[in-house]
Amino acid sequence: MIDIYSAGNVDFTHNGDMTLNPESCETECELNGTWEMELNHPIDQEQRWTYIQEGAVIAAPLFHSKKQLFRIYRKKKSRLRITAYARPIMFDAAKEIFIDNLSVTGNGQQVLDAMLQGQDLYRASSDIVKTAQIEYSGTNLIEAVQGDAETSFLNQFGGEVFYDNYEMTVNEKIGSDNGARAEFGFNCKEIEEDIDMSDVVTRIIPVSYNGYTLEGETPWVDSPYIGNYPIIYKKKMEFKEVKLKEDAGEDEQGFETLEELREELIRLCKEQFQQGVDKPKCNYSCDMYALEKTEEYRHVKGLEMIGMGDTVQCKHKKLGITTTARAIKITYDNIRKKNSAVELGDFRYNYLKEMSAVAQRVEKTIRKDGSLIAEQVKGTIDAMKASLLAQSTAAKKTNSAAFLIEVLDEMSELYGAMEAGTQGLRLAKEKLPDGSWDWRTCMTAAGIIADLIVAGKLADKLGNNYFDLDEGVINAQKMTIGPFEVGTDGFLYQKEGETSSESYWRAIIGPDGQTGETRLRSDYMSAGNLIIDTVGTGQDSTKTGRAEFSDGSYMDFVDGILVGGKTSEGGDI
Repeated sequence: MIDIYSAGNVDFTHNGDMTLNPESCETECELNGTWEMELNHPIDQEQRWTYIQEGAVIAAPLFHSKKQLFRIYRKKKSRLRITAYARPIMFDAAKEIFIDNLSVTGNGQQVLDAMLQGQDLYRASSDIVKTAQIEYSGTNLIEAVQGDAETSFLNQFGGEVFYDNYEMTVNEKIGSDNGARAEFGFNCKEIEEDIDMSDVVTRIIPVSYNGYTLEGETPWVDSPYIGNYPIIYKKKMEFKEVKLKEDAGEDEQGFETLEELREELIRLCKEQFQQGVDKPKCNYSCDMYALEKTEEYRHVKGLEMIGMGDTVQCKHKKLGITTTARAIKITYDNIRKKNSAVELGDFRYNYLKEMSAVAQRVEKTIRKDGSLIAEQVKGTIDAMKASLLAQSTAAKKTNSAAFLIEVLDEMSELYGAMEAGTQGLRLAKEKLPDGSWDWRTCMTAAGIIADLIVAGKLADKLGNNYFDLDEGVINAQKMTIGPFEVGTDGFLYQKEGETSSESYWRAIIGPDGQTGETRLRSDYMSAGNLIIDTVGTGQDSTKTGRAEFSDGSYMDFVDGILVGGKTSEGGDI
């Protein structure tokens, strides 16, 4: 049941002011992202739709509760239906809790308590034991917790956010492991599969402090899954904390013998495999309702009831391995009371998305004339710094000059390869007869070099000149192409001659089909048959006179300025 409370109603312990009968109602929730509800309701004879107003509160089930409250912030109405957009009622705190000049040092719970002091409606909890000193000035609760500022709670402490009506939870990790399992690797278009092998390690060559390694011709430790892949993924790993006693410092522990040290290296390698370094990073996006009609549905059926952050054991049919993934994005059907779409994978902060948002903010700081709006620049630059600082914590150094990403499953929509390095980037979607990739596109520091560029609109910075490839339109204020010129008057001119100071052009065709015009580029004088009747003397030559045309019309110039004339019909110019 989906109820709605009028905007002025604050008693949510009872049933709503009206029960809705929506055509659809779904809530999309993303880990550490937005939670958004979209409800579509018919314009019904019972007038239920009239209760759907900005500020009203919708009560609906969600994956973790039978009753969650969402505040409507926007609505759209058409002839047949009304659409409402709503966010968790916890987001009311963005309007009601203003934090100014707060300085606090403590763990996660202590910082949240300091933010919420002086009120008892909103609550927040955290199991983060890390301590930090944070200062807030001129912000609201939601921005203070998960905004993109460097001083936000998430940027300082890390953690994951969960909403439950008026309570916010910010724990190290949300969700649980209830033994949910799913099997993938089928040729099914309702499941989007992304397998990343770039960080897989199936053979570790361990090295301790002072360079001690394992003995023999095979100084490495192999993963139990080494035979599941077409190649061996080798990596040298340094364990500098592993030392002989003679190499250890005063407060450090060390091993008595090399044999003990090497046993420890082997143990640490096996521990790496237990932690999953021998497994690829997998991401699965599942359309649950589309899957219901397929045979593969039985392999993923349990996903329709999992919650945000929950852990799922994902068996990959082709590789014969099982990886661990989490529910990082869920679309929940509030009417059917089950998930309609699920995304499983490793939680990764979307840096590209954030940087794109920053780029959009940069665009807003530039006026149409190309000048900067100074008062907006500082804030934009600060946002860039924060995003880049966050990115630096996730970036990994590599000793190689380039890296290669491949999807080798020819049945996958992601089949192809990308190679990127210090010299540029290239892509491939097909292989040559010899089995190597057919690299087709390349981008280097010198520019974009490509066999094919697919674009909609190519424009200058101010948008005055552009190629609209979707519409087949070329728009330019003035364009010169070799011996041809498109003028602002709409004529296409061809270069006829040139003197030491001027170029002469003949019109090929005009906007209304006119032809035969000749013009002097510098003075923009044009005529059918140009005749200079009177010219000045000395250095005033060519600046004063009459231009007569074959139809009897003429124009009079004095010192290069048009002062009058007659048309062929006798009218004045």
